[in-house]
Amino acid sequence: MEGRPLTHRLSTLCFAVITAMLLPSTSSVAQPASSTPAPAEAPATSTLPTTETETETAPQAATTPAAPVDEALIVQPGTNTAPVRIVDDTSLETWRTPLQALNEHFLGTASRPVRFDWRRSPAMFVLRVAEVIERNSFGQWQIGVIGRKAFGDLLIDGGINAFFAYETVSSQQLALTPFRQAGRPDHFQLEFNVGYALAEGVVTPIVSWLPPMEMALVAQAGVRYLIYTESFTGGRPFVDVARSLATPQLTVEEIERLESTGPEGMQIDPARLHALVGASLDVYVAPGVIVAPRAMVGVPLLSAVTASELGLFVELGLSIGYAL
Repeated sequence: MEGRPLTHRLSTLCFAVITAMLLPSTSSVAQPASSTPAPAEAPATSTLPTTETETETAPQAATTPAAPVDEALIVQPGTNTAPVRIVDDTSLETWRTPLQALNEHFLGTASRPVRFDWRRSPAMFVLRVAEVIERNSFGQWQIGVIGRKAFGDLLIDGGINAFFAYETVSSQQLALTPFRQAGRPDHFQLEFNVGYALAEGVVTPIVSWLPPMEMALVAQAGVRYLIYTESFTGGRPFVDVARSLATPQLTVEEIERLESTGPEGMQIDPARLHALVGASLDVYVAPGVIVAPRAMVGVPLLSAVTASELGLFVELGLSIGYAL
């Protein structure tokens, strides 16, 4: 080695350097290409802020609230329709129309209304016939004309009745004995009643040819003022007649006249006033026909001032009329 020339040593050193530089590139080319690319590694991230700016903004991003959601917007699931906004409809109550009123309107337009509103009638007039059942052997019945007017659920009526008492077989046999029964001979009655509608509704009759009807159950209370024509006969002064009519009892002179003209075997009841309570079933058919059966019971509420001996009695009547 020592005897080799200097040029040979330099050439050998250069060859070794070049060989060392070419070895890495040769090894990379010799490696076969892989069909599956190697997964790329995600860059490492740091959860810690690296700068002062990031340090200041990080807490703010964590505490920022979410944007408010309008709960009134509801998207129907499974559909492509636009969101539906629910509107508070309480503000439309004043413009709403009940279903019953709508039905009546269109039914009335097509044919005729089903429900008859008797409260809106300016006046009602009926003809009333009734049988009076007293605790005696005589027969009684009455007929009269009554006017009616409604004030909301309150029903007020008044009129005049003609009262008729007649003899029966039992009363004729009673007349053959010294016994007598309290009763009322023929007279006129001034009638005044106040009623209140307890329940009502539209009903459909079983018979198909009858129209729908408005039916109301009305509780009633009233008074009867009795007028005997014998009070105006016999040449009595007008002042005496007026004074006797203002008293709740018949005078002795009136009773004596009635006993001479009344049915045999009847003891004249001295009462001029009677109180009654009961109920009626008022049926209204458009355009205003009224059919009203009624049951009233005479109660001795005024017996202390009228000295009535009748006690309880029953009045069964039927009214037929028309509402304007």
